[in-house]
Amino acid sequence: MTEPTTSPTDDLHGTADERVAQLARWDAGGPLPAEWLRRQLDAALAAWADDETTLDIEKEAHTDF
Repeated sequence: MTEPTTSPTDDLHGTADERVAQLARWDAGGPLPAEWLRRQLDAALAAWADDETTLDIEKEAHTDF
């Protein structure tokens, strides 16, 4: 089995697919700390919100008046 590229004390990194793979490897090793999972969720939601804001700005820039 391949060793995980992060430890539960480190945050997930990379693309969404890479983060999913990292999470799956750690989850297979047993339960993950709730505090660590919450930190990962907060980071993912913040990145999602930033992307939504960027998309909204780009959408408004392309609106014909």
